Amino acid sequence: METDATLVAVIDLGAYSARLEICQVSADGAIEILENLSHPLPLGNDVFAGGRIRAGNIRLAERVLADFRRLMQEYRVEHCKAVATSAVREALNRDIFLHRVRQYSGIAVEVLEGPAEIRLIFLAVKKALAGRFPLHQGNAVIYTIGTGSSQICFLQNGHLRSADTIRLGTLRMVESLDERISSQRLQEIVDPFVAAILGSVARMTPGSHPENLIAVGAPVRGLVQLRGRRRQAHLARMTRAQFLQVFEQVAQSSVAELVAQYRLPDVIAQSIEPCCHMLEHLFEVTGAKHMIVPMVNTRDALIADLMRDLAGRPDPFIPEIISAAESMGERYRYDAAHARKVADLALLLFAETQPLHQLPPRCRVLLEVAALVHDVGYFISSRSHHKHSYYLVRNTELPGVSSLEQQLLATTVRYHRRSLPKTAHLEYTSLAPEDRVLVSKMAALVRLADALDRAHVSKVRGLTVAISDERVLLHATGPEDLTLEGWAVQRKADMFREMFGVDVVLAGAGVS
Repeated sequence: METDATLVAVIDLGAYSARLEICQVSADGAIEILENLSHPLPLGNDVFAGGRIRAGNIRLAERVLADFRRLMQEYRVEHCKAVATSAVREALNRDIFLHRVRQYSGIAVEVLEGPAEIRLIFLAVKKALAGRFPLHQGNAVIYTIGTGSSQICFLQNGHLRSADTIRLGTLRMVESLDERISSQRLQEIVDPFVAAILGSVARMTPGSHPENLIAVGAPVRGLVQLRGRRRQAHLARMTRAQFLQVFEQVAQSSVAELVAQYRLPDVIAQSIEPCCHMLEHLFEVTGAKHMIVPMVNTRDALIADLMRDLAGRPDPFIPEIISAAESMGERYRYDAAHARKVADLALLLFAETQPLHQLPPRCRVLLEVAALVHDVGYFISSRSHHKHSYYLVRNTELPGVSSLEQQLLATTVRYHRRSLPKTAHLEYTSLAPEDRVLVSKMAALVRLADALDRAHVSKVRGLTVAISDERVLLHATGPEDLTLEGWAVQRKADMFREMFGVDVVLAGAGVS
């Protein structure tokens, strides 16, 4: 029934266009697209050349979004999600831009950071491939090719292991040169770049070979259209031979010919040849026999995410965040058994001491990640390894983790040992006051969990927690002597005592 349907809209401000999609979502989750509009908005021309969005394009964005808002009002849209990607993300005057468009149009635009964009695309790809392609078998590369930036993800048995956002897109690459780019020149630019990117992924995941190639993005969907075949509802397949045939066809055609013959938007027509060079090299280095093209875009992913939020369903991406954290630990040769033990103990403490810390649910995810990677600094040096851990976590992109959350994670790791926060610690004092409290609470839990596995041999097999007005009693069970752990708990409970005003005591058969 119509009354059971929800009207939603998503807006995507890309590097070269603004797009609006208005959908009706039925109670059973079926989505019907009512409007799909695109308007040229060359923000990338400004940002990728000069770093700032020019006044004229800010005014254009104001008018475009105001038009979008009027249309949404006509449809009586109930929920709207508006995001901006690479161009606005990199603009030096992005705050001014966001303020201006909100003031003029009434639409609040959120900057979609690289890790958030990776999360959205991964979930959309996973949904599109479900039951159609065995993503859970073997290793795969998901390469998202955009006009302003690209993302690359490496998967093992269906789980995300590493990902990166790359400041290079199809039109951005072409516009970086003043001259008309030849195929040979494109080859010279793209090949070393893609080789370096895939080489870094290979270093992140030693011993793994990505035999499956999954390509996403409007230029890739344009390639499918060039084949002249009706695409499937959810995905298309293209063998390497078929791809090379289309590539030859593209190389022999001008942009105007592609627009006229295949009715491609001008932006996509300009993007296809650079896209082909990227894909050719990806075929070469992965050894893939075919390419899978899920027919998904950012707006599809935004609608699915918006509906999940409205329904109150849990984030399905959390296992991928944990997988990526474990992959980071492996990259820096962490003690996996110790890291997992500390994470499990920290999660148990999080659950049992909730009346004390009252942290929001999202902090449970951040706490698990912090516990998993708290010792990665040993890769650099055992001396002051907590500081080295801070640096590595602060400078390693984790998919699905915002830049602020990454800062919270790094600072939590920084205080898993040694001194408590001081005014001289800029990494701590640069946080907002409420974020300092979050960090201190999470660090207090990680310190306790780390102390409970002081010998790195998982002595503590069971743990119960009892809270009273003056103390928290940890009762540990295990087959071995826990004297060392009891000593460590007394030393490392200092932050817990300071934050929550209670003492911590470890008791058990093996505690002296």
